[in-house]
Amino acid sequence: MGVIAGHSADPFVADTSVPGTRVGIAIHGAGSWKPFWVAPTPTDFMMLLACFTQAYVVECLNRPDGDEAEDESRPPACHNRVAVLLRDRAPEVDAAAFLDHLCQ
Repeated sequence: MGVIAGHSADPFVADTSVPGTRVGIAIHGAGSWKPFWVAPTPTDFMMLLACFTQAYVVECLNRPDGDEAEDESRPPACHNRVAVLLRDRAPEVDAAAFLDHLCQ
């Protein structure tokens, strides 16, 4: 298992011991570094990031009142758009787990 990325001191890890090399998030301060898995492969993880970026730009930055002031709140419309995009592009990705992590 190796760290491939991070967000707010929480590592994203790739588990090379399983077929496909699943990707998860290990949350600091949770009592253990046991990751919860959000994508079955690195390719699906990259699609998750791409869908999140697309949804954030459309739902947050392109709104008439869009600015980065609400960066931490991630409005529900953004979450809904991520879920819709992932359902079509990477159905095995756990969008809810990823978005819950970002809202912590």
